[in-house]
Amino acid sequence: MENHRMLWSENFAKAYVARGYWQPETLGEALRRWSAAHGDRIAITDHKGTTSFTALNRRADRLAGGLHKLGLQPGDRVLVQLPNSAAFVALSFALFRLGALPIFVLPAQRADDIDALCRVAQPTAYVCEDRFLGFDYPGLAGELAQRHACLRFLIVDGEAGPHTRLDELDAELPAGIAPHHSDIACLLLSGGTTGTPKLIPRTHADYAYNARASAALCGLASDSVYLAALPAAHNFTLACPGILGTLSLGGRVVMARTPGGDEAFPLIARERVTITSLVPALVPLWLQQREWDDTDLSSLQVLQVGGARLMPDVAAGVESTLGRRLQQVFGMAEGLLCFTRLDDPEDAVIHTQGRPLCVDDEVRIVDADGRETSPGELGELLVHCIIE
Repeated sequence: MENHRMLWSENFAKAYVARGYWQPETLGEALRRWSAAHGDRIAITDHKGTTSFTALNRRADRLAGGLHKLGLQPGDRVLVQLPNSAAFVALSFALFRLGALPIFVLPAQRADDIDALCRVAQPTAYVCEDRFLGFDYPGLAGELAQRHACLRFLIVDGEAGPHTRLDELDAELPAGIAPHHSDIACLLLSGGTTGTPKLIPRTHADYAYNARASAALCGLASDSVYLAALPAAHNFTLACPGILGTLSLGGRVVMARTPGGDEAFPLIARERVTITSLVPALVPLWLQQREWDDTDLSSLQVLQVGGARLMPDVAAGVESTLGRRLQQVFGMAEGLLCFTRLDDPEDAVIHTQGRPLCVDDEVRIVDADGRETSPGELGELLVHCIIE
């Protein structure tokens, strides 16, 4: 990274632009375009009510200005540990517009993980909710600020005590602050590791493609309603196609605070949700609940499952029990995404996690000596993008 911009080779960048993958627009600019196109249509439904595209766009603008007035600068790293809410979405777009880099932290992560992230990333600010599922996040933020001098701003959504209230940040963003589409937009956390998560930089252009292409593959449209059941900080929920992909087409995002069926099922029924995403551990719980729960889930068309291997017998139960199309997803915050297609044969949907989203992704499975394995053999995954 240099000046918060990824150092791609010139040929690499030119090829991606020529093929339409990378477009000259930041994520903050994209929200302005969506707002102009969709205006008063509802963008977000959460536990507090609804937010239109126009209101989301305005809040992102004013919040970006408020963060800048507080003292945040382009390039500053910001820990974002918020549960699913319109505030999470508005803050993300505010940071995209300011050029500060959100580090999306899962609500379940605690002191050890966040302490390690502070040592590595040296964040300037930490944004959290006052209390979620009984946990005192401002207390944790205060403890971390005592250990890390870099944490100069503690911002709380809700009762803030001695800290800054998120909803009181409101100012005009000075002219001239304009990130470039090749700049880093955010820092995602790696998954599948037993140690400290790695920080993975994603640029505006590449992350926009991630969401846009996923939305197209999943058949999303302006009448799509995506239920964010998993934490919004997760790459799966945020952009595969998730929140960003749904909003990009004028669809609506419904925010669940927790992913259990006791909350998700009534939301699906009331909001007429058409697509949602789960990790495999939650699927049997949803299927078991359907043995006695008769909530109307008829609007749900697609259930995405990813994050780990879904056992075939559980996969087979999705369509037979829920009556909805299963889409298996294999992805990593580093960029590779594989999906089963909605028209794939049943055997492929049940037994595989699909094939690459992008036709220019090359995937190989190799053994310890770098030789390609035979079908069915275990090996190491190698991913590389073909650039001619």
